[in-house]
Amino acid sequence: MLKPRRNPNTYIVIAVIGVALAVLSIVVLVLAKIARPAAQRVRAQLGTPLPPLVMSEVASWSGAERVTVLLLGIDQRPNEDPRTTRTDTMMVLTLDPRTKTAGMLSIPRDLYVPLPDRGQERINTAHVYGGPAYAMRTVEYNFGIPVQHYVRVNFTALITLIDLVGGIEIYNERDIDDPLYPNESYGYDPFKLAAGWHSLDGATALKYARTRHGDSDFYRIRRQQQVIMALREKFVSSDAVTKVLPNAPAILQTLNESIVTDLSHVELVQLALLAKDISPEKIARVAIDETAVQPWTTPGGGSVVIPIRDRLRELREQLFNPAGVAATPETGVLGIQNGTQTPGLAAGAKAALEAKGYRVVEVSDAPKTAARTLIFDRKGKRRFAEQVARDLGLPAVAVLSSADPQSAVDVVIVLGDDYVPR
Repeated sequence: MLKPRRNPNTYIVIAVIGVALAVLSIVVLVLAKIARPAAQRVRAQLGTPLPPLVMSEVASWSGAERVTVLLLGIDQRPNEDPRTTRTDTMMVLTLDPRTKTAGMLSIPRDLYVPLPDRGQERINTAHVYGGPAYAMRTVEYNFGIPVQHYVRVNFTALITLIDLVGGIEIYNERDIDDPLYPNESYGYDPFKLAAGWHSLDGATALKYARTRHGDSDFYRIRRQQQVIMALREKFVSSDAVTKVLPNAPAILQTLNESIVTDLSHVELVQLALLAKDISPEKIARVAIDETAVQPWTTPGGGSVVIPIRDRLRELREQLFNPAGVAATPETGVLGIQNGTQTPGLAAGAKAALEAKGYRVVEVSDAPKTAARTLIFDRKGKRRFAEQVARDLGLPAVAVLSSADPQSAVDVVIVLGDDYVPR
């Protein structure tokens, strides 16, 4: 029997997404600055910890085929059996050792699809009926994506992780005012965050990833991916990844009640070493969003979304072919806004981009000043937006999904004080 649906409770999933991206290792993320405290917890809780790995004896990842992992964030409360809980978050993580590319596909929990041998239901119930194996089978059945491994998480270590690295930098596109944000006692802990750039600590980042008040699951998915990439920026900027990998067995031993996976600690380390140098433009960030679904009401009166199959095929192609290796560049129409006090900056950027073959149809002043340059994807053309970012010398984290069906342009560039003409 399915349990009543509840507010999300676990978003360590966001941190663990490193398993298949440039942050691709749960152990790397959690270990970065907690190796010593974790070892102490192991001794206190489990006795003798597992010995460290001898890195010179760890063979390289031997497979040449694509590796795909299903990440499951379960909505588990204290004293509940994790095997009978719904998945609050599902993401497909993929890495290709041959092309050195990676990707993540976010799946909305209310996606109404056929479950193998069961009929139509929300995809987040698959885990209830058959655990990770059945959830993997459901993803393969509906999306045609072979899944070899899984990671199931019910641990809120995201807070600790972000605090340990000194917080993350994110850009919040619009004001958030959520008076109904849930606390752990089934009450409320109101959450507000103004639009603009913020340095978020762990607790605030968790709220930013969880809140849904005033928008939809699709916006929440975008915020989750934004947090993931912000974490990546923190971790790849240091050598902590390679310094702490030897302690992976002890850390996973400590987290054994919170993280369940069919990957061994050696395999996780091998994948981490394989993936740590993947550049951001070769990480596809794909979501089954408003462009890929349509609302529907079930016979029982439930509000769900059903997939648009042709669009799902397009998203699958994007997942396996990130912008950095795309054979055919995506095209679109640009608008440029000057968010600085420098006159003529937008006109200069227009000329530079048109020289590269872009079509710029709007040039104007931004509604307010901007410290950093941002690129807003208005029409679901993320590959095109990331292509523009590369040509402007901007990182992939400068690209934000900001759907606006009424926009006259596909992508809006807001030039900030950090913009340097190229």
